[in-house]
Amino acid sequence: MINLKKLFRRKKGQGALEYLFMIAAALIIIFVVVRYISGSTQQASSQSDIASLQSQVELIKSKLVSQNVWDDQYEVEYDSNKNYLLVKDTSGTVAYAEADKDYNAAPYLTLISSTPKPTLKDLYDKCMVENDATACEIIVDVGDDIKLGAPQ
Repeated sequence: MINLKKLFRRKKGQGALEYLFMIAAALIIIFVVVRYISGSTQQASSQSDIASLQSQVELIKSKLVSQNVWDDQYEVEYDSNKNYLLVKDTSGTVAYAEADKDYNAAPYLTLISSTPKPTLKDLYDKCMVENDATACEIIVDVGDDIKLGAPQ
């Protein structure tokens, strides 16, 4: 016959070991929750940055429309010799702005020097629809200190 008392008798230290496993499980759960929350916070932060840029782009667009510089066909080009962003149409330069960033660096160079040249509408769509921060920054840079005509 099996002695049930001996079978279920606790050995010394067994309670402490079970307690340690419970603490370890709780710490693992806490670590996973903190990791999940920090990832969500980071994502929300980047989305608010894009939203801020997009609101600036809307203001810049209305400013450019009022100055007759906004046209869906106007191309944006970078003149590295004079450090200007140029807004061009088929007849030539319509307006220009001094560049605040290094447009010879990626990702700006990739977007600005693509073929065909990006239009204001292309950049606007990339900014608003695709949430592309680079396109938003280019439009903001164009609108910050826009001057009509060709640079001297």
